[in-house]
Amino acid sequence: MHYNLPPWSISILPGCKTTVFNTAMVRVQTSLLKMQSVGSFSWKSYSEGTNSLDDRSFIKSGLYEQISQTWDKSDYLWYTTQVTIGQGEQFLKTGNHPVLTVPSAGHALHVFINGQYAGKAYGSLDNPKLLFNGQVKMWAGNNKISILSVAVGLPNVGPHFETWNAGILGPVTLSGLNDGKRDISHQQWIYQVGVEGEHIGLHSVDGSSLVEWGDVFPKQPLTWFKTYFNAPGGSEPLALDMSSMGKGQIWINGESIGRYWPAYKASGSCGSCDYRGTYNEKKCQSNCGDSSQKCGTL
Repeated sequence: MHYNLPPWSISILPGCKTTVFNTAMVRVQTSLLKMQSVGSFSWKSYSEGTNSLDDRSFIKSGLYEQISQTWDKSDYLWYTTQVTIGQGEQFLKTGNHPVLTVPSAGHALHVFINGQYAGKAYGSLDNPKLLFNGQVKMWAGNNKISILSVAVGLPNVGPHFETWNAGILGPVTLSGLNDGKRDISHQQWIYQVGVEGEHIGLHSVDGSSLVEWGDVFPKQPLTWFKTYFNAPGGSEPLALDMSSMGKGQIWINGESIGRYWPAYKASGSCGSCDYRGTYNEKKCQSNCGDSSQKCGTL
């Protein structure tokens, strides 16, 4: 049988016979919708430890692609290793700390040295690959390098989409040592899938009671936020505006309502949208300069 599928649309055909819904037939002018505040929240926060390894961790020699280790059970994968710094390293006297270089296939990462936050790096829509390259404070003796790699989904259509990678593929190097550059890619790494809050279910009603929540501190990685609210009256749609936040996920009553990443801004020519030809995410950008997505529907 033959079906007329309008450009850039999705059809639902129960029994593969009759089209009962097509996204191109939705006539709502979403660009004209206005958000009205119905109240503010009183927040509490909980910050995780930096890479608290447990019995779910495993050791491998060398670096491995992220999805092959997480099997998409989590957006997050910890890469952890140890580096020994000798007493005679010159940077210990000069304070000119070594530079850690971490190339990744995407999509974001956070670096911790001996439990202290050292920096972050993000990929982009056009190029998910990224590079962290920054000075890191180390001391004489053993130093712990913990890297939290974040994947934000992979293509699921098109040719060879199964070959797309995420995570740290190396080489991971330390520069500025007495012996020059040290490649630490092939040494032993400890892997752990997910973050602590996922394992204990902090997003659920029951799980949130397992930790002590405190006052909200300035935004930092590995922080969970929670609040309670009474649903306003009426039948109008509700949305949570996350434009003041960085990147993360949202749960309401234990149910996920998706990711948010307001740092991504629409850009390009804001002329009339052209729905002809092959789909391209840059063809329609009606709100240039705004977050690509800042509201989660409740």
